Amino acid sequence: MILIQKIPGKINKNLIDIFKDIIIPPLCVVCGKIGPELICRQCISKIKEIGDKICKYCGRPLSRISPDDKGCNFCRNEDFNFYKHRSFTIYKGEIKRIIRKYKYNRIYDLKEVIAVFLKQTYIRNYEYEKIDYIDTVPGKHMELLCRSLSKLIKIPFADNILRVRKIIKQQGLDFMQRKTNIKEAFKVKNCLLSSGKNLLLVDDVWTTGSTLGEIAGVLKRAGADRIYLLTLARGL
Repeated sequence: MILIQKIPGKINKNLIDIFKDIIIPPLCVVCGKIGPELICRQCISKIKEIGDKICKYCGRPLSRISPDDKGCNFCRNEDFNFYKHRSFTIYKGEIKRIIRKYKYNRIYDLKEVIAVFLKQTYIRNYEYEKIDYIDTVPGKHMELLCRSLSKLIKIPFADNILRVRKIIKQQGLDFMQRKTNIKEAFKVKNCLLSSGKNLLLVDDVWTTGSTLGEIAGVLKRAGADRIYLLTLARGL
């Protein structure tokens, strides 16, 4: 211990990390297998991207694509404020455990891996769209993730959404309860960052679209042009 304290800061930290890894070796956060990476390659290989057979509007996986452009049955009954939504994968299995470890266990180092997943979906669907800023639902885990994604896709993170009142957790609420819960819970900090802009709104999970739909409405009322949604995972 005395020897470590006498060594310069950076080397000191490296040695502490080495000793920490000897005592508690790095484990895959999904399966617990010992290895050098936060998520082992075997677990990553089990995560399958959503294919092309989807609703053109909300990105919902479909058994067959409708010949018209009216969207899936869910979209036809909703008045969303976004242009379209795309998600990386389905919320189950390995990705579900990754999100829970990141969000609830606060393993924030996972943000780099998750940002790569989001980048893949961004390139596949939005790379050639003119997007001025990215933004997200207020909260530390999503803000950290958006900053990582911002660096990868080279689009500024606006950090322009503010939660103005407390809301209860959406889990366990039905569709109408979710909409009521988050109604008028958000506002923009600076209308100039929204007015006439195309925005990419990012979140971890799409369930009913209530939260993202509410924020998209706030951004539209602040003058935003097109709003694109990007999520890591979605329910079926």
